[in-house]
Amino acid sequence: MAEFRSRAVASLVELHSVELRRFMDTWKRFKASGKPMPEARGDADYESPERLVAHVQGAARSYMLWIWEMLEKPIEGLPRVRDAELIVPQLEQFQEDTLAGWEKHGALLADEQLGPQQYVSRWGEPHTVEQMLEHAVVHPMRHRRQLERILEG
Repeated sequence: MAEFRSRAVASLVELHSVELRRFMDTWKRFKASGKPMPEARGDADYESPERLVAHVQGAARSYMLWIWEMLEKPIEGLPRVRDAELIVPQLEQFQEDTLAGWEKHGALLADEQLGPQQYVSRWGEPHTVEQMLEHAVVHPMRHRRQLERILEG
């Protein structure tokens, strides 16, 4: 792991990597099971297993990009992608590129940048940088548990 300026960020980046990988393992088991998708309730991300994995993987990258956009230091060379048709064919590489970006750019974050300043998230809610880091950890956890419940029957 890279040398981090903040132990808090190092812990959150490590947890994010663990949880994103756990989600992927569960998603692969879910896809292979042939079990039905969770009820969509009007959410297009639940139209198919591919749409769901693209949602989780695309969000993982988008959270990191958002942090640096808010800090007015946008990340170059790692595009924000949310389209399942672009993510799924290169799923493993997309994930590894995202996680490498988290480690590289997360290492640069200092404790002073974590808060108290709030920024408006892409979905319109205020977050500090630390809250977005925590959200990035929890998001794949929530979807993993959702799929595990279906697999457990």
